[in-house]
Amino acid sequence: MKAITFRPMWIRLVCMVFSCLLIISCFQNLDARASGITIAFPNSSFEDAGTGIPHWTTHPTYGQNTATVSSERAYTGLKSMKMVDTSSTASLARVSEKVSITENEEYTASTFAYIEQGSIDVWLIFYNGTTETIIAPTGVTPTLNQWTKRTITAKAPAGTTQVAVMVYSSLAAVTKAYVDDVSIGQTVRNAGFEDSLSNTWTVSSGAAVSTVQKAGGTFSLKLDDSSPTTVSTAESSKVTVYNGTRVGATAKIYASSGSGLSIHLLFKNDAGIVLKDAANDFTGIASQWTPVSVSATAPSGTTTVSVYLTTGITTSMVAYVDDVTLDRPIEYNLGVQIMNNPLDVAVFGKDASGNTDLMYVGSSGFPSKLVVYDARTGELLDDRDLMVDPNNTKIEAVWGMTVATDKSVYLGTANKKTMFRYLPGTVSTVNGQKVITGSSLVPITLPTGMDVIWDVTAGSNGKVYGGTSTGGKAYQYDPAGGTVVLNSGLPIVSGLDFVRSIAYASDTEVYMGMGPTSNATIIRFNPTNGTKTTISPANYGSKFVLGLDYISNGSASRVFAQLSAGPTLVLDSTTGAIASSLSDIDSRGVSMKHPSDDKVFYTKGNNLYSYDISTAAELTLGDVGGSAAGYTFLTDAGNTYLYAALKSGKILKYKLAATPTIDTTTSFVIPESVTKIRSLVKGPADNIYTSGYLLGGMGIYNPDTSEEKRYKGAGQAENMTTMGNNLYLGIYPGAWIKKYDTTSTWNVTTNPSLLFQDIDDTPYKQDRPFGMLAEPSMNRLYVGSVASSGNNKGSFTVYDLSTSQQVTTINDIVYHQSVISLAYKNNKVFGGTSVYGGISSTVDATEGKVFVWNTTGANSTPVPQFVPAPGRKVISDLIVGPDGKIWGLAEGNSSGNSSHDTTADLFIIDPNNPDAAHTTVYPDKFSSIPVSWQGGKMVVGNDGNVYVSIGAKLYGVDANSANKDAVSLIGAGVTQLTTDKYGDLYYVKHEINLYKYDK
Repeated sequence: MKAITFRPMWIRLVCMVFSCLLIISCFQNLDARASGITIAFPNSSFEDAGTGIPHWTTHPTYGQNTATVSSERAYTGLKSMKMVDTSSTASLARVSEKVSITENEEYTASTFAYIEQGSIDVWLIFYNGTTETIIAPTGVTPTLNQWTKRTITAKAPAGTTQVAVMVYSSLAAVTKAYVDDVSIGQTVRNAGFEDSLSNTWTVSSGAAVSTVQKAGGTFSLKLDDSSPTTVSTAESSKVTVYNGTRVGATAKIYASSGSGLSIHLLFKNDAGIVLKDAANDFTGIASQWTPVSVSATAPSGTTTVSVYLTTGITTSMVAYVDDVTLDRPIEYNLGVQIMNNPLDVAVFGKDASGNTDLMYVGSSGFPSKLVVYDARTGELLDDRDLMVDPNNTKIEAVWGMTVATDKSVYLGTANKKTMFRYLPGTVSTVNGQKVITGSSLVPITLPTGMDVIWDVTAGSNGKVYGGTSTGGKAYQYDPAGGTVVLNSGLPIVSGLDFVRSIAYASDTEVYMGMGPTSNATIIRFNPTNGTKTTISPANYGSKFVLGLDYISNGSASRVFAQLSAGPTLVLDSTTGAIASSLSDIDSRGVSMKHPSDDKVFYTKGNNLYSYDISTAAELTLGDVGGSAAGYTFLTDAGNTYLYAALKSGKILKYKLAATPTIDTTTSFVIPESVTKIRSLVKGPADNIYTSGYLLGGMGIYNPDTSEEKRYKGAGQAENMTTMGNNLYLGIYPGAWIKKYDTTSTWNVTTNPSLLFQDIDDTPYKQDRPFGMLAEPSMNRLYVGSVASSGNNKGSFTVYDLSTSQQVTTINDIVYHQSVISLAYKNNKVFGGTSVYGGISSTVDATEGKVFVWNTTGANSTPVPQFVPAPGRKVISDLIVGPDGKIWGLAEGNSSGNSSHDTTADLFIIDPNNPDAAHTTVYPDKFSSIPVSWQGGKMVVGNDGNVYVSIGAKLYGVDANSANKDAVSLIGAGVTQLTTDKYGDLYYVKHEINLYKYDK
């Protein structure tokens, strides 16, 4: 929140037009925070559409040019009011519905405006019967092409009973602008001390209006407390408020000498008795204007609130106060932050007529997409969002695709037990444009335990086979007969939870890549009788086989196996003997065999390669500009071509001839899809940074300008931390650490740069860096991580950023637990753990712990560690609280008491004596939901409170209360949490949208 308010200093220009008194306000129309104790009025955010603009009207004096509800731009939600004033001799205005007010009280109105041309201002119209008193601001030069707040404050004239907001484009301006989130509310009288203190502020001796210092205007309030045994105080006018209302106040302070000032909210009942005194101390720098804030929730019985400022009774101080605000918080939906359009997998087929070659692309997102193109021209023919019932639940990843013998396309997807079947229609040309009609997309629900379909492969007679997790099962699907779980419904290999890849050879021969294991496991399985043979070679060390391709070639048939941490192996399909080991293949498997010889094709980097099965010879064919995600062979004018969908957005046409040619001139465009937000942090330049789930990408939101930037790449950051101009990202998979230099241009390959990648392999086997802490005193980065699939030994790693070297990694620093949260205080790093290790790993610990690492002295193992909250499995967050102690969240329940299943504890550790005896637990303080690694988050507000996102809710915690009283601020849908330099809160709702809580 920007603590700027505006003074009711007016030059009165009296003109009687339609019983109207016009008053021009001479204070600047600058950005400000929420509009006082807000009063609701309809369609304030223009989400209601209908005839004209529902609940908004024109004004007979101030112009009736075009204004409409528009979805072209929105500050929050989906819509705004678009105002177009094409005349420099006519004005444009729209007026809200009237709301009731009290005479002589002060009211603030505001709106957010995106001005492309001209100007937009917000006016107030006060009503005494049919007589209008219009308050207009002095004009300021507008900021163009970004959302800015336009605000005005004025006192309701005597006799007025109602007020309306008028949004106005002036007579001389030619304007195109969008307006959103209009608000109005009552605030304290004489907030800038430009008027007499009489009937506005109640002050003690030593308090008086002064011109010596001022944040704006001409005057401020001086609090002169020269004695350590007295105080100087000032209390604002009372504003009506009721129990359960969240209220925030801010004042600008100029500390001339001494210390001890505090700001208070006094909640009172009808009798004027103070029911609650919420306070926060001023800790700003002397001799400069610094805001101080306080926030609290009105207790039962409250009817009014006032702002109270006081110096300390045991200290002396001279301070100046200005620009006091009193507000209710407003929640803003800042919308989607990250978009992606990846090419995850591609397959080729034909339309229903058999006359048009089609290219199918699976693109992960939220929701994921199936996109259909003309394979020869790249023209987009169909774009389907992948969603399932109930409530159109979004599919978040496409893992595998195949084309069946009946032309149907099947997609294996993530987390919802759903395989999709697309039946292509017929392509035709309508009005010169190709269209496909008669297509259908059908979700197929698999049995319980087959949550993720990693890969699918086409069999005979329209059948397909699929490999799944987390039960380690495979299935056959027949459109005529439905789903059959292979191996009599049992896991293909007992103890292995993933069938990560699958390839069909015949009805009696299907190959499956299993995991996670210490050595890549490949099974040849007979679906007709359940027999299986392991054909994987020893000593390759990969956890998974990411891809399998069966290439029929008589007695020299081959299985190409793409290992997760190693080469692509070419195996004899009968014996499992290694025919070749091919390094650095980055394409989606290999092509089918050449129509007339024994070659298959694939890419490494930007280069196309061939591999001859007969001779085991590999040949470089040339630069094609990207890696391939799927292949086919097509004939054109008597020549055969290899077609491939490239991740660069090009279709490769490689002519198979004595003199081959490479053609990548045909492009295709994948429509963007929303990406879920995985992590959130305040970073360099006080911007708000978000990282995308699964696909990566980054969103950057500027709280000062509301400007948003979106970038692709970098990977999924499980957490981020910042130091100086650098943002450090903990990337999954592989626990890679990247550095984003925010002063340089984003570049997918070079910025963010890869800083460390030394804890993903043996002996550490780390995968998910949830604990991320940059500490400037020693220029070090501390990383806590979750192990890879099948492993439960988390790690704690120290990196020296000065030398870009790993200082140490302590594997299994807390026995069989993951390290997911970190905080620093007094030369100690405090680490919080989870009993849950990598996916499919054994859980044999019962309670999450806190360990302590000495940053300046020697450490020995085991490091000091203790259980801060008995009966809790996950220490989801650690921070330094407003009292200088370590605050933590403890979730999960191992106590045996089921009442703790849906609650979480708050605990506070004395950093000078970090052990269980010096830890205070506040049990069952919050609601909770099941958590493994990523749970609650905390931040310290500039009002002295602690704010907590946990159990899908947002809480405010009164840090000064004995029991750390917590109130729910937002009741559903909340994850993640950070704060900006103004103290406003940012969090994620509904997994994809960034929200701002302007408190």
